[in-house]
Amino acid sequence: MQVVQLSFCSGLNLITGANAAGKTSLLEAIHCLGRVRSFRTTDADRQIREGQSAFRLVGRVALHEGRVVPIGIERREGSYTIHVAGEPVQRLSDLAGNFPVHIMTGDNATVLNGGPRFRRQTLDWALFHVEHGYRQVWQRYARSLRQRNAALRVNAPARQITAWDRELVDAGEALDRMRRVYLQELEPLIADEVGLLLGDKVFSLRFQSGWSRDMSFQDALDKSLESDRSRGYTHPGPHRADYSLWLDGKPAASHFSRGQQKAAVVAFLMGQAKLQKQRNRTGGAFMLDDLASELDARHQARVLAALAELGTQVFVTAIDASVLDLSAWPEQKRLHVEHGEIHELV
Repeated sequence: MQVVQLSFCSGLNLITGANAAGKTSLLEAIHCLGRVRSFRTTDADRQIREGQSAFRLVGRVALHEGRVVPIGIERREGSYTIHVAGEPVQRLSDLAGNFPVHIMTGDNATVLNGGPRFRRQTLDWALFHVEHGYRQVWQRYARSLRQRNAALRVNAPARQITAWDRELVDAGEALDRMRRVYLQELEPLIADEVGLLLGDKVFSLRFQSGWSRDMSFQDALDKSLESDRSRGYTHPGPHRADYSLWLDGKPAASHFSRGQQKAAVVAFLMGQAKLQKQRNRTGGAFMLDDLASELDARHQARVLAALAELGTQVFVTAIDASVLDLSAWPEQKRLHVEHGEIHELV
């Protein structure tokens, strides 16, 4: 098994190389330390190098209080083994809180085009890091939803289905409240970043709970019971929540150029990192894959300067470093990737 050891600085880590050299694979490995799963594929076994039976990833993460936590991940066909500080982790949500990661790529899903499930996952992972107790409530809701859906699938009597409603409603309404509060705190932070990156655009977030706000969650479950039985799963609830980004009163996903959309997504991620840092004193790792794509030199400089002000660890990939204005970064480390080999540039 090939072994690669790398260290990074706490400021800007610039990774250069030609297309298909392996730059994005390095970001993928960093992302896996925070989320386990790849941002490039839903087929986890594709993370294993061809001809190998497994991959192993070990990282040492420095927390804000100076403590260093080792995270180890091994993927074999069909299963993960995860350890944090030497202790086994059974659920991905239990990894939350150790290493927040924020990723922006040119080719993969974003909060604009990734669909409701992607946006919910982005929201949930952010809340895992900033809201004490959110993970436990999320797990309660997920467990109750699984049990209710299991009863629906076998067409159980109504009393066996609705027996899960109390726990589902209690956890679901708590999830909804925490999501709303988080997004209310996040909105002005994103708006500030939008102002820096896009000038006078007016930013807003719009949130949908996953059931009609004209009724309570319990009323929505009662109203949907017979149709849920026909479908074999629970329709209303926080598992169907969604949110959208708006600029000047229009959906950012459909009314603006790709460059403006990319800037809006970067602003969203920077707002998340800023709120994370306000709450926990660490913004985690911020990764921008192919920054130059769809952003002109002026917007690239604005993004890099804004990230420097954020004061978090940043990873940027580029084909040509000479086109980037890095003057805002006193601490830098440069790496070059060629044919899958990584070299530090002095």
